[in-house]
Amino acid sequence: MRLLVIVAHPHDLCHMAGTCAHHVERGDRVTAVAITGGQTTHDEELADELRKSPDQRDMTIVGRSQEEYAASKAREFVNVCELFGIADVRILPFSDNPIEVTDEIVRTLAEILYDVRPQMVLTHAPYTLPDRRSHYAWIDDHTAAGITVQRALQHISIPDRDRGHAPHKVASVYYTGVDYAFHEVDVCIDISDQVENRKKAEILFESQGHTPELAEKRIESNAGFQGWKAHIGYAETFIRGYREIGRCLSVTEENLLLAEMSHEERLRRQTGKGPRYR
Repeated sequence: MRLLVIVAHPHDLCHMAGTCAHHVERGDRVTAVAITGGQTTHDEELADELRKSPDQRDMTIVGRSQEEYAASKAREFVNVCELFGIADVRILPFSDNPIEVTDEIVRTLAEILYDVRPQMVLTHAPYTLPDRRSHYAWIDDHTAAGITVQRALQHISIPDRDRGHAPHKVASVYYTGVDYAFHEVDVCIDISDQVENRKKAEILFESQGHTPELAEKRIESNAGFQGWKAHIGYAETFIRGYREIGRCLSVTEENLLLAEMSHEERLRRQTGKGPRYR
């Protein structure tokens, strides 16, 4: 199967990386695309320098170009993808903060979709939940990326008479659930076998100021929390973009195993001591 991951910034892939590794392991072809190089995202070094008085600033950091910063993130992105077995890695030259939903980005993504012709797409949700402290719609880079992907999917679903492209429709779309509460997600992927790689991936993003201590805290408090709620060790969560269609209702091997476990076995599984598969 061909799986295409489209994210707003290079680091966003981390939230789906364990799942991608599982697909690579079973022989699926995984392509990772970052719409931007994250030129202005998480430049914590620059932010910290600008907080200092002008005479105390490190001008090598202040004078560093966005292109130089993006180049370091690009190297990190490639290294992180390699960690999870993803060889087809693409970074597009668009600006972030904000990502503008333009025809150019839609056309570029459409060309990638025509090239890869994936059956499955992993990306950001094209909508955002209202913050209880805000009374207006706020579209951030992640939401804008999701909207752009939806437009590109619509674009390739109809015949392209001018260039002779055959239409293509994907079978399933999954939105990363990292920005949503646990009760809002549809699918939990057990990534307990990939948790150490998830921590390594966080550490590899040195351009964002990540440290081993931050990686440990981030994965334990996020993927660890999601896993705890799902009665497994660690989880990546997703929201289905399309309805699942079938002739019969389905149940996964993992759900069957969980249902048959005793309370003690569930606790052992959540702490990494119990069985995960038959």
